[in-house]
Amino acid sequence: MKKTLLLLVLFLLLTGCISVKGLLAPGTAPLEEQVVSGEGKGKILVVDISGILVMDRLGPDLFNKRDPVLSRLREELDLARQDKNMIGLLLRIDSSGGSVTASDILYHEISRFGQERQLPVVALVLDKALSGGYYVALAADEIIVHPTSVVGGVGVVALKFNLAGLLEKWGIADDSVKSGEYKDFWSPLRASSPEEAALMQGITDRLHQRFIDLVAERRGIKDCTLKQVAKGTLFDAKPAQALRLVDSLGYFDDALSRVRQRAGVKKARVIIYRRPGANAGSIYAASNPVLHTMMRLEGIAEEMTGPSFRYQVTP
Repeated sequence: MKKTLLLLVLFLLLTGCISVKGLLAPGTAPLEEQVVSGEGKGKILVVDISGILVMDRLGPDLFNKRDPVLSRLREELDLARQDKNMIGLLLRIDSSGGSVTASDILYHEISRFGQERQLPVVALVLDKALSGGYYVALAADEIIVHPTSVVGGVGVVALKFNLAGLLEKWGIADDSVKSGEYKDFWSPLRASSPEEAALMQGITDRLHQRFIDLVAERRGIKDCTLKQVAKGTLFDAKPAQALRLVDSLGYFDDALSRVRQRAGVKKARVIIYRRPGANAGSIYAASNPVLHTMMRLEGIAEEMTGPSFRYQVTP
Protein backbone atom coordinates (compact mmCIF):
# COMPACT_ATOMS: atom_id res chain seq x y z
CA MET A 1 0.00 0.00 0.00
CA LYS A 2 2.83 2.41 0.94
CA LYS A 3 4.68 1.70 -2.31
CA THR A 4 1.52 2.27 -4.33
CA LEU A 5 0.88 5.59 -2.56
CA LEU A 6 4.46 6.73 -3.14
CA LEU A 7 4.25 5.85 -6.84
CA LEU A 8 0.98 7.79 -7.09
CA VAL A 9 2.51 10.87 -5.46
CA LEU A 10 5.55 10.69 -7.74
CA PHE A 11 3.32 10.28 -10.78
CA LEU A 12 1.29 13.34 -9.82
CA LEU A 13 4.49 15.34 -9.28
CA LEU A 14 5.85 14.25 -12.64
CA THR A 15 2.69 15.09 -14.52
CA GLY A 16 2.28 18.44 -12.78
CA CYS A 17 -1.07 17.52 -11.23
CA ILE A 18 0.33 18.56 -7.87
CA SER A 19 3.32 20.72 -7.00
CA VAL A 20 5.43 20.92 -3.88
CA LYS A 21 5.51 24.65 -4.42
CA GLY A 22 1.74 24.73 -4.34
CA LEU A 23 1.76 23.17 -0.89
CA LEU A 24 3.93 25.91 0.53
CA ALA A 25 3.30 29.61 0.86
CA PRO A 26 5.77 32.31 -0.18
CA GLY A 27 7.46 34.24 2.63
CA THR A 28 7.79 38.01 2.49
CA ALA A 29 8.69 39.08 6.02
CA PRO A 30 12.35 40.10 6.38
CA LEU A 31 14.68 38.17 8.64
CA GLU A 32 15.12 39.43 12.18
CA GLU A 33 18.06 38.98 14.50
CA GLN A 34 17.42 36.90 17.61
CA VAL A 35 19.98 36.46 20.38
CA VAL A 36 19.98 32.93 21.76
CA SER A 37 22.92 33.08 24.17
CA GLY A 38 26.02 34.96 25.23
CA GLU A 39 26.84 38.58 25.88
CA GLY A 40 29.15 41.28 24.62
CA LYS A 41 29.37 43.58 21.63
CA GLY A 42 30.55 41.00 19.12
CA LYS A 43 28.19 38.60 17.39
CA ILE A 44 28.57 35.02 16.15
CA LEU A 45 26.04 34.08 13.48
CA VAL A 46 24.81 30.50 13.45
CA VAL A 47 23.66 29.28 10.03
CA ASP A 48 21.85 26.01 9.32
CA ILE A 49 22.90 23.78 6.42
CA SER A 50 20.39 20.97 6.76
CA GLY A 51 18.26 18.57 4.76
CA ILE A 52 18.61 17.96 1.04
CA LEU A 53 20.66 20.66 -0.67
CA VAL A 54 18.70 21.97 -3.65
CA MET A 55 18.59 25.03 -5.84
CA ASP A 56 16.15 27.79 -4.95
CA ARG A 57 13.02 26.17 -6.39
CA LEU A 58 10.92 25.38 -3.33
CA GLY A 59 8.82 27.85 -1.39
CA PRO A 60 9.36 28.22 2.37
CA ASP A 61 7.79 25.82 4.83
CA LEU A 62 4.22 26.85 5.54
CA PHE A 63 4.45 25.51 9.07
CA ASN A 64 7.55 27.32 10.35
CA LYS A 65 8.55 29.75 7.59
CA ARG A 66 11.91 28.08 6.94
CA ASP A 67 13.27 28.77 3.46
CA PRO A 68 15.27 26.64 1.04
CA VAL A 69 18.86 26.50 2.21
CA LEU A 70 20.45 28.26 -0.78
CA SER A 71 18.34 31.42 -0.88
CA ARG A 72 18.20 31.48 2.91
CA LEU A 73 21.99 31.34 3.25
CA ARG A 74 22.53 34.20 0.80
CA GLU A 75 19.99 36.35 2.63
CA GLU A 76 21.62 35.64 6.00
CA LEU A 77 25.13 36.32 4.75
CA ASP A 78 24.04 39.58 3.12
CA LEU A 79 22.71 40.74 6.50
CA ALA A 80 25.88 39.62 8.27
CA ARG A 81 28.03 41.53 5.75
CA GLN A 82 26.38 44.77 6.86
CA ASP A 83 26.89 44.12 10.58
CA LYS A 84 30.15 45.65 11.84
CA ASN A 85 29.82 43.72 15.10
CA MET A 86 29.92 40.31 13.40
CA ILE A 87 33.04 38.45 14.55
CA GLY A 88 32.50 34.95 13.18
CA LEU A 89 30.29 32.40 11.48
CA LEU A 90 29.29 28.99 12.79
CA LEU A 91 27.86 26.52 10.27
CA ARG A 92 25.54 23.97 11.85
CA ILE A 93 25.51 21.11 9.35
CA ASP A 94 23.19 18.10 9.21
CA SER A 95 22.84 16.99 5.60
CA SER A 96 23.31 13.94 3.39
CA GLY A 97 23.99 16.25 0.42
CA GLY A 98 22.03 17.01 -2.72
CA SER A 99 22.50 18.78 -6.02
CA VAL A 100 26.10 19.16 -7.24
CA THR A 101 25.49 22.77 -8.23
CA ALA A 102 23.64 23.69 -5.03
CA SER A 103 26.45 22.20 -2.94
CA ASP A 104 29.06 24.09 -4.95
CA ILE A 105 27.21 27.41 -4.70
CA LEU A 106 26.81 27.02 -0.94
CA TYR A 107 30.54 26.36 -0.65
CA HIS A 108 31.30 29.40 -2.82
CA GLU A 109 29.02 31.75 -0.88
CA ILE A 110 30.47 30.74 2.50
CA SER A 111 34.07 30.95 1.27
CA ARG A 112 33.47 34.36 -0.27
CA PHE A 113 31.88 35.67 2.91
CA GLY A 114 34.82 34.56 5.05
CA GLN A 115 37.35 36.07 2.66
CA GLU A 116 35.52 39.37 2.19
CA ARG A 117 34.92 40.00 5.89
CA GLN A 118 38.11 38.27 7.07
CA LEU A 119 36.08 36.42 9.69
CA PRO A 120 36.60 32.89 11.03
CA VAL A 121 34.23 30.21 9.81
CA VAL A 122 33.78 27.04 11.88
CA ALA A 123 31.61 24.07 10.89
CA LEU A 124 29.89 21.94 13.52
CA VAL A 125 28.52 18.63 12.25
CA LEU A 126 25.49 17.34 14.10
CA ASP A 127 24.22 13.97 12.88
CA LYS A 128 25.93 13.91 9.49
CA ALA A 129 27.82 15.83 6.82
CA LEU A 130 27.74 13.46 3.88
CA SER A 131 28.69 14.06 0.25
CA GLY A 132 27.39 17.57 -0.54
CA GLY A 133 27.03 18.23 3.18
CA TYR A 134 30.74 17.56 3.61
CA TYR A 135 31.50 19.54 0.44
CA VAL A 136 29.92 22.59 2.11
CA ALA A 137 31.81 21.93 5.36
CA LEU A 138 35.07 22.27 3.42
CA ALA A 139 34.40 26.01 3.20
CA ALA A 140 35.06 26.29 6.94
CA ASP A 141 38.44 27.09 8.46
CA GLU A 142 37.83 24.32 10.98
CA ILE A 143 35.48 21.33 11.11
CA ILE A 144 34.25 20.00 14.46
CA VAL A 145 32.09 16.89 14.74
CA HIS A 146 30.04 15.42 17.53
CA PRO A 147 31.44 12.10 18.85
CA THR A 148 28.49 10.39 17.16
CA SER A 149 28.63 12.26 13.84
CA VAL A 150 29.19 10.59 10.47
CA VAL A 151 31.01 12.29 7.60
CA GLY A 152 32.32 11.41 4.15
CA GLY A 153 30.39 9.95 1.25
CA VAL A 154 32.70 11.83 -1.11
CA GLY A 155 31.44 11.10 -4.60
CA VAL A 156 28.84 11.66 -7.28
CA VAL A 157 25.78 9.72 -8.29
CA ALA A 158 23.51 10.12 -11.31
CA LEU A 159 20.43 8.13 -10.42
CA LYS A 160 18.09 6.66 -12.95
CA PHE A 161 14.88 4.75 -12.37
CA ASN A 162 14.10 2.49 -15.32
CA LEU A 163 10.30 2.38 -15.32
CA ALA A 164 9.93 0.42 -18.54
CA GLY A 165 8.99 -2.82 -16.82
CA LEU A 166 6.53 -1.13 -14.49
CA LEU A 167 4.83 0.75 -17.34
CA GLU A 168 4.59 -2.45 -19.34
CA LYS A 169 2.94 -4.13 -16.37
CA TRP A 170 0.41 -1.29 -16.26
CA GLY A 171 -0.16 -1.48 -20.00
CA ILE A 172 1.43 1.91 -20.70
CA ALA A 173 3.58 2.31 -23.84
CA ASP A 174 6.00 5.10 -24.72
CA ASP A 175 5.07 6.58 -28.10
CA SER A 176 7.29 9.67 -27.84
CA VAL A 177 8.58 11.37 -30.99
CA LYS A 178 12.06 12.91 -30.88
CA SER A 179 14.10 15.14 -33.18
CA GLY A 180 17.45 13.44 -32.59
CA GLU A 181 19.11 10.36 -31.19
CA TYR A 182 19.80 11.90 -27.77
CA LYS A 183 16.73 14.09 -27.38
CA ASP A 184 15.25 11.67 -24.82
CA PHE A 185 18.63 11.22 -23.15
CA TRP A 186 18.45 9.39 -19.81
CA SER A 187 14.73 8.83 -20.17
CA PRO A 188 13.23 6.78 -17.33
CA LEU A 189 10.87 5.15 -19.86
CA ARG A 190 13.54 2.88 -21.34
CA ALA A 191 16.91 1.31 -20.70
CA SER A 192 19.97 3.48 -21.41
CA SER A 193 22.21 2.79 -24.39
CA PRO A 194 25.94 2.06 -23.87
CA GLU A 195 26.73 5.45 -25.40
CA GLU A 196 24.48 7.24 -22.92
CA ALA A 197 25.98 5.36 -19.99
CA ALA A 198 29.51 6.22 -21.14
CA LEU A 199 28.66 9.91 -21.50
CA MET A 200 27.11 10.04 -18.03
CA GLN A 201 30.09 8.19 -16.55
CA GLY A 202 32.47 10.76 -18.02
CA ILE A 203 30.58 13.69 -16.52
CA THR A 204 30.30 11.88 -13.20
CA ASP A 205 34.04 11.17 -13.10
CA ARG A 206 34.92 14.82 -13.76
CA LEU A 207 32.55 16.10 -11.08
CA HIS A 208 33.98 13.49 -8.71
CA GLN A 209 37.51 14.72 -9.42
CA ARG A 210 36.43 18.27 -8.65
CA PHE A 211 35.25 17.08 -5.22
CA ILE A 212 38.46 15.14 -4.59
CA ASP A 213 40.62 18.11 -5.59
CA LEU A 214 38.72 20.30 -3.13
CA VAL A 215 39.23 17.80 -0.30
CA ALA A 216 42.96 17.68 -1.07
CA GLU A 217 43.22 21.46 -1.20
CA ARG A 218 41.20 22.28 1.90
CA ARG A 219 42.25 19.41 4.14
CA GLY A 220 45.84 18.84 3.01
CA ILE A 221 45.25 15.13 2.55
CA LYS A 222 47.82 13.00 0.71
CA ASP A 223 47.15 10.68 -2.23
CA CYS A 224 47.03 7.44 -0.23
CA THR A 225 44.28 8.79 2.00
CA LEU A 226 42.49 10.43 -0.92
CA LYS A 227 42.11 7.04 -2.60
CA GLN A 228 40.35 5.73 0.48
CA VAL A 229 38.14 8.79 0.77
CA ALA A 230 37.31 8.80 -2.97
CA LYS A 231 35.50 5.46 -2.66
CA GLY A 232 32.57 7.25 -1.07
CA THR A 233 33.09 5.62 2.32
CA LEU A 234 31.36 6.94 5.42
CA PHE A 235 33.42 7.60 8.55
CA ASP A 236 32.38 8.10 12.14
CA ALA A 237 34.04 10.79 14.21
CA LYS A 238 37.36 9.28 15.35
CA PRO A 239 38.36 7.65 12.02
CA ALA A 240 37.41 10.90 10.26
CA GLN A 241 39.71 12.81 12.57
CA ALA A 242 42.53 10.30 12.05
CA LEU A 243 42.20 10.78 8.28
CA ARG A 244 42.19 14.59 8.75
CA LEU A 245 38.73 14.91 7.24
CA VAL A 246 37.80 16.84 10.40
CA ASP A 247 39.79 18.71 13.01
CA SER A 248 38.33 17.73 16.36
CA LEU A 249 35.44 16.20 18.29
CA GLY A 250 33.22 18.40 20.39
CA TYR A 251 29.86 20.01 21.02
CA PHE A 252 28.22 23.34 20.38
CA ASP A 253 30.02 25.14 23.20
CA ASP A 254 33.34 23.85 21.90
CA ALA A 255 32.57 25.16 18.41
CA LEU A 256 31.60 28.57 19.80
CA SER A 257 34.80 28.65 21.81
CA ARG A 258 36.83 28.02 18.67
CA VAL A 259 35.08 30.86 16.84
CA ARG A 260 35.84 33.22 19.71
CA GLN A 261 39.46 32.08 19.88
CA ARG A 262 39.96 32.55 16.16
CA ALA A 263 38.32 35.99 16.36
CA GLY A 264 40.43 36.98 19.36
CA VAL A 265 37.53 37.79 21.70
CA LYS A 266 36.45 36.38 25.05
CA LYS A 267 32.74 37.18 24.82
CA ALA A 268 30.20 37.35 22.02
CA ARG A 269 26.47 37.07 21.52
CA VAL A 270 25.23 34.06 19.57
CA ILE A 271 22.59 35.10 17.07
CA ILE A 272 20.26 33.43 14.59
CA TYR A 273 18.22 35.10 11.88
CA ARG A 274 14.55 34.15 11.93
CA ARG A 275 11.41 35.45 10.28
CA PRO A 276 8.75 36.90 12.60
CA GLY A 277 6.94 34.14 14.46
CA ALA A 278 9.57 31.47 13.84
CA ASN A 279 10.91 29.55 16.81
CA ALA A 280 14.47 30.22 17.91
CA GLY A 281 14.08 29.28 21.56
CA SER A 282 17.49 27.62 21.63
CA ILE A 283 20.45 27.00 19.42
CA TYR A 284 19.08 23.54 18.59
CA ALA A 285 15.82 24.88 17.15
CA ALA A 286 15.61 23.45 13.63
CA SER A 287 13.22 23.41 10.71
CA ASN A 288 10.12 21.24 10.49
CA PRO A 289 10.73 17.75 9.00
CA VAL A 290 7.70 18.19 6.72
CA LEU A 291 9.75 20.36 4.35
CA HIS A 292 12.59 17.86 4.27
CA THR A 293 10.12 15.10 3.36
CA MET A 294 8.64 17.18 0.55
CA MET A 295 12.10 18.03 -0.73
CA ARG A 296 13.04 14.34 -0.76
CA LEU A 297 9.92 13.50 -2.78
CA GLU A 298 10.64 16.24 -5.29
CA GLY A 299 14.27 15.13 -5.45
CA ILE A 300 13.22 11.58 -6.33
CA ALA A 301 10.80 12.91 -8.94
CA GLU A 302 13.61 14.98 -10.47
CA GLU A 303 15.84 11.91 -10.68
CA MET A 304 13.11 10.09 -12.57
CA THR A 305 12.66 12.76 -15.24
CA GLY A 306 16.16 13.43 -16.54
CA PRO A 307 19.91 13.68 -15.90
CA SER A 308 20.76 15.00 -12.45
CA PHE A 309 24.15 14.81 -10.76
CA ARG A 310 24.22 14.59 -7.02
CA TYR A 311 26.81 15.02 -4.31
CA GLN A 312 24.47 12.93 -2.19
CA VAL A 313 24.23 9.67 -0.31
CA THR A 314 21.39 7.94 -2.15
CA PRO A 315 18.15 7.14 -0.32
